[in-house]
Amino acid sequence: MIATSNGWNLYVGGNGGADPRHADLLAQDLDDEELIRLIDRFLMFYIRTADRLERTSAWLERIEGGLDHVREVVVEDSLGLGAELEAMMADHVAGYRDEWAETLGDPERLRRFVSFVNAPGAPDPTVKFVPERDQVKPDLTILSGPTLPVRTLEGTASR
Repeated sequence: MIATSNGWNLYVGGNGGADPRHADLLAQDLDDEELIRLIDRFLMFYIRTADRLERTSAWLERIEGGLDHVREVVVEDSLGLGAELEAMMADHVAGYRDEWAETLGDPERLRRFVSFVNAPGAPDPTVKFVPERDQVKPDLTILSGPTLPVRTLEGTASR
């Protein structure tokens, strides 16, 4: 999604990694409601027609008619699937559960997250925590490889 002076432009099918690919423009000058509607339709059409674990970039190249066909189905509703695709997304959203939020709200589940099962009150002495961006996080140590100096804004090197 790219914000423009006329609304939103929706790009799809980009890919990083080993086979980089620029995203393609699916629709432009969309208002907020139309943007969300087209994202929902695109995702549900992709889920229905893509192979398992197939990236959107590969799917767009493989599907008959490519981006033009996807645009006809998703934007122009050429197959009359728009309402069905939107209903599929609504069902998915309605059934969504945030398992981590549920775990944080359930003391019984939360008790499972301990360093030692046989000594739940004992912290792991090998795990250290450090502050970062107003949060506390584990201090991850590189197990192998060089330690690279990091330049700070002041120009000094630190490790």
